[in-house]
Amino acid sequence: MNTITYKHVGSLEIKLDLCIPPSAMAGEVLPAVIYFHGGGLLSGCRTEEDVYFPFWLKESTLRRGLIFIAADHRLLPPSTALDFIEDVKALFSFLARPTFSEYLPYGISLNASRLAVAGFSGGGYVARVAGIYAEPRPKAVLSMFGMGGDFLSDHWLALKDTHFAFPGADKVTHGMVAHLFDPSIAPVAEAPLKARSDGSLSDDQNRWFCFMEAWRNGNLLDLVLGEPVSVILRSLPYAERLAAIPPRLRPAILEDQINAAFPPTCFVHGELDHVVLSSESEKTYQRLRELGVTTELVIIPNADHGLTTRSAPPLPAPGSDEAQERGMDFIERMLRE
Repeated sequence: MNTITYKHVGSLEIKLDLCIPPSAMAGEVLPAVIYFHGGGLLSGCRTEEDVYFPFWLKESTLRRGLIFIAADHRLLPPSTALDFIEDVKALFSFLARPTFSEYLPYGISLNASRLAVAGFSGGGYVARVAGIYAEPRPKAVLSMFGMGGDFLSDHWLALKDTHFAFPGADKVTHGMVAHLFDPSIAPVAEAPLKARSDGSLSDDQNRWFCFMEAWRNGNLLDLVLGEPVSVILRSLPYAERLAAIPPRLRPAILEDQINAAFPPTCFVHGELDHVVLSSESEKTYQRLRELGVTTELVIIPNADHGLTTRSAPPLPAPGSDEAQERGMDFIERMLRE
């Protein structure tokens, strides 16, 4: 594995990890799959240190003779989704440089015109960013229970009296995350999620807790856009919410940016997902079909977020392994066409 800094923001290094398939031979020009991690856009990272790292994705990618790239981006807060857009643009520009081959074993090249993206949960939003704004545009998108299909829904904007079904979610207080709203906080691009001794998950800065609190308070979109819009939006009928977003922020409302140029996309989602509703994938799937974009939708019955059961401890839901490989079959087919 080769770790590379693809962008600097002041003193912050934003990195990617690069793995070459064992079958690669000198003279080959290989496609690649780019992985964007989960963590609610506030936490997580590209590395195997993160508890949610999808080892199966890496293994499946390399087994198919494709380069595996895991890339970080800046996290909320203090960064915003507009910063994600700039980071993704920088990533694809970096990969397309003629000099990128210096990071690869001698005689092997990356085919920058044959890139696919795979986004998990919050990383699904970043994968959508790539599908809309990256140049060169990816050839395919795999959205694994991904966010970004309907940020204007009540699921994200309504005030709730319930908590996410994660250990410790009901113990989160604003005091645990108040430091993240300090105006002087420095941008970060890595916040690996780890298991804690009490069974909960979070990162060293409690960013994951901030995601859970923001969902409960209906103001995650304030963090995504960097401005307090949620109070106004939740008071409006759904049909009027998009028009109330200031035009300068609308590029981050990705459901409004989908058009016929969006890459072929496979959506994999759990039927009972309570974190990112399956309707987000279903909505974009239907929109892409209307636009004539090649798309597939795989809904796993009785599966929650992460394609797991609602048991304690959660286990892989029946059919999840097959759905994952179906998504990879889709990506490989698009890359090899």
